[in-house]
Amino acid sequence: MIIKGGIVYDPANGIYGDEMDLFIDKGRMALQAKGEVIDASGLLVMPGGVDAHTHIAGKKVNTGRIMSPNDSRQGTEPRSAVCRPSTGYTVPNCYAMGYRYARMGYTTAFEAATPILEARHTHEELEEIPIIDKGALTLFGSNWQVMECVRDKDRRRRSMGLWGQC
Repeated sequence: MIIKGGIVYDPANGIYGDEMDLFIDKGRMALQAKGEVIDASGLLVMPGGVDAHTHIAGKKVNTGRIMSPNDSRQGTEPRSAVCRPSTGYTVPNCYAMGYRYARMGYTTAFEAATPILEARHTHEELEEIPIIDKGALTLFGSNWQVMECVRDKDRRRRSMGLWGQC
């Protein structure tokens, strides 16, 4: 694949807004390539973005949906040959989250501060978000009860000689 004439930003390689062609062979940057040509004249070309602090899944997002029930009538996009239907403006549905992040150039997003007891639901919802890679940052900081439970469980395992068998 050849991406022609894009304005390239790649700080890791010291490229800050140079107009250039990019060559991709077997999914990797190359010195030369053949195949599909994409005209990126006047467009920005850069590595995919990572949003390290989002609110795209879990209890906080679902609370927002409950508090704004009319929101689902805005920002609607019908099913297409490749996309599922999207709804929501301030609190989009799972499909819209993935599609909108991808359109903005993001490849990865992390749900911030996921409570331990809500982690399963958050991960189930993250699985429904298409296209982008995603993860959850679990909130351990002020959750002393859970941390003490983990500590005590580890102590019981050690005292019974079960450490490493789980």
